[in-house]
Amino acid sequence: MLLVRIADGEKAMQDAQEAANSEGKSSMGDKYETGRAMSQLARDMSAKQVFENKQELINLLKLENTKTDKTIIQGSVVMANGKLFYIAVGLGVINFNNLNVTVLSPKAPLAQLMLGKTAGNQFTLNNKEFVIETVY
Repeated sequence: MLLVRIADGEKAMQDAQEAANSEGKSSMGDKYETGRAMSQLARDMSAKQVFENKQELINLLKLENTKTDKTIIQGSVVMANGKLFYIAVGLGVINFNNLNVTVLSPKAPLAQLMLGKTAGNQFTLNNKEFVIETVY
């Protein structure tokens, strides 16, 4: 999923660059400059997203998935309120071995509230009570 985001972002960067390069100079010079600036802005936004996704991939690859620590840290799998969460990178819900797992960035508000906690701890997010059942 993360690799798809990177590939899509790189394609968007390339498309935006090609659009900027193909802007033909018209009799209205301002229109040419505006179109080129818009294409460059789109390319820069895509480049930022690609960079952020590559950083997330690097962080994901650094995680050791053999954690034995029962305190929630980046790389932990957590069962809370009957749902599985993996604190790694922001991918959303994925299906793994017929189980739905919510893959959270450690910067996500839900992950921030989980970090440092252990099984049996509780916390509230958006008026919803969460109970940490198990930390894997």
